Amino acid sequence: MAHWFHRNPLKASIVLSFDLGIQATTPLARKICNETRDARAALMQLLPDPGNEVTTIQNATENYLSLLEGFIVAPQGSSQASSPPPQLEATPEGEMSMEEGGAMNEPSGGFDGESKLRHAFRIKWSNTLISKLVEQNDLVFEKISILYNVALWYTKHAAKLAGSKQEVEEDEAKEVHRALRTAAGIFKHIEESLVPQLKEEGVAISDLDTRILSAYTLQCTAEAQEVTLARAIELEHSASLISALAHETARLFQKARDSLKSIEDPAVTKWSLYFNLKFAFYLSYAHCYNCKVLLSKEKCGEAIRSVKESDTFYEKCKIVCEEYAKAKGPGTIAKPEQHLFFRRFGPEVKRTLEKVERENSFIFYQKIPEEVPELELKATYGLASPQEFAPTGLNQNWTPQIYDGFHMSANSAPAQARHSSQQSEERTT
Repeated sequence: MAHWFHRNPLKASIVLSFDLGIQATTPLARKICNETRDARAALMQLLPDPGNEVTTIQNATENYLSLLEGFIVAPQGSSQASSPPPQLEATPEGEMSMEEGGAMNEPSGGFDGESKLRHAFRIKWSNTLISKLVEQNDLVFEKISILYNVALWYTKHAAKLAGSKQEVEEDEAKEVHRALRTAAGIFKHIEESLVPQLKEEGVAISDLDTRILSAYTLQCTAEAQEVTLARAIELEHSASLISALAHETARLFQKARDSLKSIEDPAVTKWSLYFNLKFAFYLSYAHCYNCKVLLSKEKCGEAIRSVKESDTFYEKCKIVCEEYAKAKGPGTIAKPEQHLFFRRFGPEVKRTLEKVERENSFIFYQKIPEEVPELELKATYGLASPQEFAPTGLNQNWTPQIYDGFHMSANSAPAQARHSSQQSEERTT
């Protein structure tokens, strides 16, 4: 794992058997339940290893989600239950009560609306930041949680590639960039498309919190942009482009930090420090390269002021590095100040400051302003964005005949609630 990246742990879940007992009335209905159970177990087994091939994860994810989709939406042409299945709701005393379900989803291509199986299981998942388990009898929640882990796998895969050697090759850098954009797209899809579909209230400060989802999306986008920035430096692009990219990257980390500001829980402290660290570092980078732009325009006084601001933020960054290393909570045990990218930049700031001060004393004799020169607000190109997530369609094995082989009675409690005491946990790290 690279010293340069903060990674929260994967989510853990109970085993989900998809066993509906006598409610699966045909052999084909029971068969698709078993296929879905096996597909989930196979994916859960792959996710803890960030060294797996991307195609392996993609295929396993698509296989499971396509099978899961038949439990969430009904195949086109299938019969619908006369009333939606019951839902479990928590009473103020913490007990579970039965309540009739809500409205059906709008039909889409290949689907006839909400499946009668959507609320058939009680789903339990841990959170990436807090120790509380979240429980819902909604397979949309299962879909969210699986996609959460898939997105986290992409971030860990990117970090593993980036940390595998001191100098990352171009093809590896492209894969890191692609993985981070993919993760950002998944988190954005969860926040914008899936969480609004849930009918139960989420636990406070859980992974369903839009502030946390926003932080994940912004983090992945900012880290993808770091790859672009590193490439621009390596190829010796113009100082103005590098300064603008660094400034935009700093702003993304600042937005990620700000999304967590209203969460008063020590679980987010280390994560917030990571965002602070990256914000200070890339703002330092932006001012240092802005100094080079100003010097090329013979504005030596402003150049000195800009690089001094860079040095100030670099010193702040070193302090935050120490705080991050000491901080407790979820996340990577790392020392960011030992990363090669960080260690190289400090001497560069010092050399740049010495150069502009020397040139000013011998050539320009310009006054150093008190006000810090403004940075470019927008890079001309190279900005990263989340890769749009393409939802998985319904597995071809789901037919109206198989779907109609499930007979759900109005008094059927979610299966996982009935059998949860018999389940073991699937844990990922």
